[in-house]
Amino acid sequence: MIVTLAGHVDHGKTSLIRQLTGKDTDRLAEEKRRGLTIDLGFAYLDVGGVTLGFVDVPGHHRFIHNMVAGVAALQHALLVVAADDGPMPQSREHLQILELLGLRDGVVALTKCDRVAGDRLAAAHAEVQRLVTGTFLREAPVIVTSAVSGDGLDSLRTHLVRAAERHAVPGDGGAFRLAVDRAFLLKGVGLVVTGMVHAGTLQVDEELHVFPGGARGRVRDLRVQDRPSGLARPGDRAAINLAGVDPTAVRRGHWLCAVPEAGSRSLIVDLRVLGDFPRPVRHWLPVHAYLATSHARGRLALLESNRLEPGERGLAEVVLDEPLPGKLGDRLILRDQALERTLGGGAVLDNRPPAGRRRSPARLRAVRAWSQPTATRALAAALADGPVDLAAFADLWNLTPAQAAELRAGADAVAQDGTLVARPTWERWRGELLDECRTRHRIDPTLQGLQEHQFQTDAPARFRGALLGELIAAGALERRAGRYFPRDHRAELSDAERRLLERLRPHLDREQPASLGDIARSLGLPLTSLRNLVAPLVSKGWLVQIGDKRLFLPDRLKALAAIACALSDATAGFSAREFRDASGVGRNVVIEVLEYFDARGFTRRHGETRTVVGETSRLLPAVR
Repeated sequence: MIVTLAGHVDHGKTSLIRQLTGKDTDRLAEEKRRGLTIDLGFAYLDVGGVTLGFVDVPGHHRFIHNMVAGVAALQHALLVVAADDGPMPQSREHLQILELLGLRDGVVALTKCDRVAGDRLAAAHAEVQRLVTGTFLREAPVIVTSAVSGDGLDSLRTHLVRAAERHAVPGDGGAFRLAVDRAFLLKGVGLVVTGMVHAGTLQVDEELHVFPGGARGRVRDLRVQDRPSGLARPGDRAAINLAGVDPTAVRRGHWLCAVPEAGSRSLIVDLRVLGDFPRPVRHWLPVHAYLATSHARGRLALLESNRLEPGERGLAEVVLDEPLPGKLGDRLILRDQALERTLGGGAVLDNRPPAGRRRSPARLRAVRAWSQPTATRALAAALADGPVDLAAFADLWNLTPAQAAELRAGADAVAQDGTLVARPTWERWRGELLDECRTRHRIDPTLQGLQEHQFQTDAPARFRGALLGELIAAGALERRAGRYFPRDHRAELSDAERRLLERLRPHLDREQPASLGDIARSLGLPLTSLRNLVAPLVSKGWLVQIGDKRLFLPDRLKALAAIACALSDATAGFSAREFRDASGVGRNVVIEVLEYFDARGFTRRHGETRTVVGETSRLLPAVR
């Protein structure tokens, strides 16, 4: 179990650890010269098979960022208050930060009891009780101690051992994440990176990614609670011998992650403003944001109002100057840049930048949908609200690739290019597309199909191609030249188009239809004009164009296809000459027809012979 010490400067935190563990956590020369803790200090104690790790955090308000870096929700709090001073400003602020960071268990050590008389000790005890009222330490024991006389140290040690024995070991779920608090080179070992494990498990030889920067390294060796270990789990303090990473690429504030991490410049939190903050928190307030050992400046965008009074809660978006790797449930501490004072904090609910207006009801609804108690419930709620980007969902929930795949497999959803859509929604969209296509063609019989972008249903444009493809595969729709038609639809002709078709019919309704050039001369039209005039007849399926200069009536082309089928069945293959003799069509036209058959996949050529391999319907895409 990791124990975090907190309290006002010069209240005896470092001396208390020294007496408990025999180790001086002030390692910096400046700390020893000034007699105060500036950076994080660490020590360990083994008692009866239980290992206690101690994190000594700075008490001075100027080093509050280092204090925040040493605290994690999985730790046990040890609030230190000197009996002669009683609770001081940093006593209160540290306690508030511990609570904002999600700590739920702890103990209070009333130190320096050797310096005060009995009445002052009783008064200090009462002051501590008032300080912790209404906090997670409200029922915690207050143990009177002295680092000089040793009074109370055995009682404190016993309490911590018993707390460690009942300390709940968190689950191993999620991808591995470690917040780096130190990185240094050790002679004969190489790069060593230390920090608290926030999620997942880690073993030797696994690969890790550094955030920010993206450097990759392999775990060469692993220590947990200052002992060799084959496994690191959430709540552990781990030291990782990392191979393959430039030592300059890792420092405090960075993270080691099993999954590559990009971070986010937008973190939505369930913000709680501290009750003693001296003024209302207003929209777009400049803040410092602290996430474990990481820090970034930013602005606070309130999402449900323009101000929050001290003690109030509300949704807020922290818009960051630099990305932070916030995941669902991570605890964020926010400090007012101007006042240099903690204003509040809260749990991360979302890490996706806004796609539209920050305060839109749809966005706030999606935030709440994504932040359910379990990933399975969250995915179900999110799917009920609309399509879900699975990669973004897995990132927010810190899922491993295997967990994301398992979640996807168990969802009643359709996957399209990394996006999940609830199956009932998908089927509704597909039905709406089919109904619209049928209705619009019934209302306007001359309609020559709908292009994908012309549909007016709720189905998002990015999914329409797949939806329409399913309708084609099911035989409900047909597609030609990028347009979609109801099955068996035949577009009607205008009066002018009908008159033109009647003028063309004598030239085409014969075994060998005339060429477009011959027809143009017979009708006294320029060839280009004729081509423009017949284009609607082709697009509506009343004529079939098999080449640049040749048109066929559908029935005449089907008759030629029937001849090809008969020849193929009888001989297992036929030549162009055999097809010419059977059809009575000239050789040049035969070649055009057979090449059209080949191109449409109706016939397949084998040297000088052909066989029928497809359906006749392939030849007549324009017939509806």
